[in-house]
Amino acid sequence: MIACGCPAILAGFRITSSVALLLVVSAEMIGAQYGIGAFVLQAGNLMQTDQLLAGVVILSVFGLMVGRVINWLEIRLLHWR
Repeated sequence: MIACGCPAILAGFRITSSVALLLVVSAEMIGAQYGIGAFVLQAGNLMQTDQLLAGVVILSVFGLMVGRVINWLEIRLLHWR
C-alpha cells in the first residue's frame, strides 16, 4: 500500500534532484580537476566553445534523464492519480 505522503516525497525528489545536479557541477568547477564541471570551466577559460557546448549538452541530457526517471517513478507509484 502506498503511503499518503508519497506524492510530496516524489515532488521533493524532483526539486532536489535538479538542485543537486547544479551543486555537483558547481563543486566540480570550484575544486575538481576532473569531471564535467571542470571540463566545462576549462573549455570556457580556453575559449573552446565546441567543447563547452558539448559539456552543456551532456549535462542537459543527464538532467533530462534524471527527470524522466522521477517521472517514471511517479507514474509507477502513483497510478491512482
